[in-house]
Amino acid sequence: MEKIGSYYQSSIYSKNAQNAKDADRTKTENAKNANSANESKKAPVLSKAAQNLLKELKKTYKNMDFMVADFETDEEAASLLSKGTGEYSALFTPEELEKMAADEDVKNKNLKVLDNAVSKLDEMKNQLGDKAEDVTRIGISFGDDGEVSFFAELEKNSEKQRERIEKQREDKRDAAKEAGRSEAAEYLAHGKSTGKRTTVYASTIEELAEKISQVDWNTVKEERQNTTGQRFDFTI
Repeated sequence: MEKIGSYYQSSIYSKNAQNAKDADRTKTENAKNANSANESKKAPVLSKAAQNLLKELKKTYKNMDFMVADFETDEEAASLLSKGTGEYSALFTPEELEKMAADEDVKNKNLKVLDNAVSKLDEMKNQLGDKAEDVTRIGISFGDDGEVSFFAELEKNSEKQRERIEKQREDKRDAAKEAGRSEAAEYLAHGKSTGKRTTVYASTIEELAEKISQVDWNTVKEERQNTTGQRFDFTI
């Protein structure tokens, strides 16, 4: 009976272990599929005119990352924009960028929006006061129909964790200077962080500022995130 009981327990253990392995395998395969989908968006085929326009944008707006990828929702756009390492990030669909390259009126209209956005975003951060310290990323997206959306990622840490992260950032800033890389790129490429994170979406900068100021951290669940290996480059 003891042998039968031991065998029975061993069988249950083996079955549970196999189920756990199957679950891990499924999770890994899903992650690979997601990465494959991301890779397919990484390098859209652009005309020569669109490529030249992208180079022009990067040269003109040095504090902004430019990305080109298809997206359908604000959440998907925010996910793509969150990979940026610049002060601000801008996302265009390939179709919209092609329209800008082919039509001077479309180009001027979007660049006017971009210029106003950068100016207002700088002003917004000053007006937010201490709340501005919670903002880690700000992005703007241009859809196929020219519709513009804004998003901001916010992060709140405990004082002890904030001190630790600030020390890490300071160390990484020094290392980044030596390696010629930005602080943001270093921070995204290494380390773990514990705290609260949330994302807000808006159709105007005024609405974005209002939503940022209204974030109630007491209602946001704390999470732990390993940032190592989680950065994808969607810039062209």
